[in-house]
Amino acid sequence: MPRRHLSLIAVAALVAALLPAGAARADGPPFTGQQYDFGGAVTPISGTVPAVDDIADSITASTAATVNEIAAHRATLPYGDIDPAPGTPDQLTTYPGPAGIPASDQYSVTVQQAGGPVPSFVYTSTAKKADTNREADTSWTSFSFSGAVTVRVTRAAAGATGCLVRPYSAAVTTSFAGNTCTFTVSRPGNLSVEFEPEIHNPVLHPMLVFANPPEVDVPSPTDPNVRYFGPGVHTVGAGQPITSGQTIYVAGGAFVSGAFIATGAVHDVTIKGRGVISGLFMDTGNQDANKNQPGMIDIADQSSSNILVEGITFVDAPRFNVRALGQFTTIHNVKTMSWWYSTDGMVGGNKSLLENNFVKSNDDSIKLFWGDTIARHNTIWQLENGAPFIISWNIQQNSSTFHVYDNDVIHAEHYQIEKSGIFRALHAGNGTLSRYLFEDIRVENATFRLFDLTIDNNKWYDPALGYGEIEQLIFRNIHAYTTYQKPSIVRGIDSTHKMRNINFENVYANGQCLNNAGTFDLDPATTNAVRIYRSTDGSCRT
Repeated sequence: MPRRHLSLIAVAALVAALLPAGAARADGPPFTGQQYDFGGAVTPISGTVPAVDDIADSITASTAATVNEIAAHRATLPYGDIDPAPGTPDQLTTYPGPAGIPASDQYSVTVQQAGGPVPSFVYTSTAKKADTNREADTSWTSFSFSGAVTVRVTRAAAGATGCLVRPYSAAVTTSFAGNTCTFTVSRPGNLSVEFEPEIHNPVLHPMLVFANPPEVDVPSPTDPNVRYFGPGVHTVGAGQPITSGQTIYVAGGAFVSGAFIATGAVHDVTIKGRGVISGLFMDTGNQDANKNQPGMIDIADQSSSNILVEGITFVDAPRFNVRALGQFTTIHNVKTMSWWYSTDGMVGGNKSLLENNFVKSNDDSIKLFWGDTIARHNTIWQLENGAPFIISWNIQQNSSTFHVYDNDVIHAEHYQIEKSGIFRALHAGNGTLSRYLFEDIRVENATFRLFDLTIDNNKWYDPALGYGEIEQLIFRNIHAYTTYQKPSIVRGIDSTHKMRNINFENVYANGQCLNNAGTFDLDPATTNAVRIYRSTDGSCRT
């Protein structure tokens, strides 16, 4: 992080443009599996599946165009740059612990590049929903760097026998001695450091390391269009205005108790930094009462445009964390940690890019509601409620074209709410949702349910408004490392409001590469063209 795939996307777009509709890809792998149609008919799949490839290629081509369009808008912001220049020299920046903010009593951290090790302040947040939260607290530290940095995380409690770092895809090698986990990072990433044998849900005292890239395009504190929060504690309260042309900057070492809201449409807004925004001051301690509290960042008017939220850590929100529904929104390298059932992670508007974020949430982590959205290179720790990826929650308008790729779910603590899954749709709205491509997604330490995809009447929707459909979903190269207690569900609500054209290609779960509905609860009366298939060599790419 940041990991660039634009050249690959451009190649894919070119290939898609050159191929006539319905043409088989000569270099594509042959597949074997089953197609399940409305009424119960089952047809073997043998060979290529060009109809699905056409949809995937079209979505991938749209991704390239949308990413470039968002970047062009972001470039017009006064402080909109987010990427360090190539060849940035080695550097390491740590941030002071704000006075009066207690350090974690579970962990201490040092980081080292040139010279001796230096401490990196470790924050802590305690669990809030005592009746269901399975953890006691979460600790985290944050620093920025380029080059290579050696990190040492020391656990206060005795008894550990080793350590590991998630996500697995980061390929971080650790050593363990004297209750200290040591590892070196050479690229930015959002990491979980876990001490054996306490590496399975629930991890009572998680420890997170946010290894940020160097800051770029830092605002001037004297710019009249900048609201600048320097290191230290700032108590500003709820209802803080977000206005067009404004930059809100939260420096590393700043701890802001505040919530920020736009009244009506806003344009050309930047919210960035390496500091912390806390919603603890709004927490009533009651689940129902917290639903009346504001979000941490709330831009609700969908005619807003050109929004950037970058680098900040949001903690202890009683309601949602980042809702930025403007067109051409970027949410980049943001970290969220929250405990209540009403604390969604993040959502952007139409034409949004959500990348390189860390979400630890007890409601839906990444909402995929408004079209032309890309979610890539994110790391998710899901608590007992919600879903890492939510496709619909009673959406009442048509929405299409979503590309979700190269993401890691490192934990999902589902255990008691039946309507739970890693990939979830609870669609009772009258909109038709279409063209979702999920690919190259890795799921660790999650055992409840992988897919829960339904059109379903529920208490949050008036059925008199009517129902829609969900179609053209593709899940390919999904690698789940564990076995699931519950079957995956694909189900519409009736014969005219179906889940249709739903595709599972090279999905690895329950210790096998799936090619039939054996581990699915699939309703033939409300679904059509559900395909489950794998490469003929029996492997699933990860």
